[in-house]
Amino acid sequence: MNMLFKITDAVKVFLASGRSLRSLSEKGASVASTLILHNCRHYIPALGTIIDAGANQGQFAIAASHFYPGAHIHSFEPLPEVYPVLQHNTRRLNGITTYNMALGNSTGTLEFYSNAYSHASSALNVSALQKNMLPKTATSHRIEIPVQRLDDLHHKVIFTSPVLLKMDVQGFEKEVLKGAMTSLLQIDYLLFETSFVQMYDGEPLFDEMHDFVKELGFEFIAPVGFLQSEKLQILQMDLLYKRKNI
Repeated sequence: MNMLFKITDAVKVFLASGRSLRSLSEKGASVASTLILHNCRHYIPALGTIIDAGANQGQFAIAASHFYPGAHIHSFEPLPEVYPVLQHNTRRLNGITTYNMALGNSTGTLEFYSNAYSHASSALNVSALQKNMLPKTATSHRIEIPVQRLDDLHHKVIFTSPVLLKMDVQGFEKEVLKGAMTSLLQIDYLLFETSFVQMYDGEPLFDEMHDFVKELGFEFIAPVGFLQSEKLQILQMDLLYKRKNI
């Protein structure tokens, strides 16, 4: 019965967003990303540039190309085995550039935990709490990946306003922002996932992230997505912020 409800919800989301049911079967199609962007569209009518940090297999980029067809998307995915999938899934999209690297607060290489469940891969280790609640995230191994600061990529990433920085980097969001202090002056919206419980060792939780982005000059707009446990506890939430006075 739960699976039936999930399928029904998926159909409703895609129909409400204007996407065809056929698109559900496309490689990289994501109900979660479609719902998040459907909600964002209520607050952001148009975008010129989307910076997609933590692109995985292209789920967010594919949905974003539907809601914001005029935006150029810059998708960053560091995992060497996932990056070719990102390239394949987004090969038909207009206006996308992909990068096989992470964004952070340094330039060079970064120790990274490649998780058997690729969505959970992070520069931070999966916590015991997450392994207990989501056993599929329990297995990972260390690798080294390339990393750069967004501030050092101005020769590649052209900011055409309005600009959205989306971060789904599993607890590493604050480091991405620290490496983008100059770039943030040209960024109009932030969209990132934050946790209410420790999903990764050492990650900043909601209160810390909220205070940090406020100090950077952004104000909270709305939650646009969330992750619940089987007991309906909200573990993580996708939050949308905008630069003040825009």
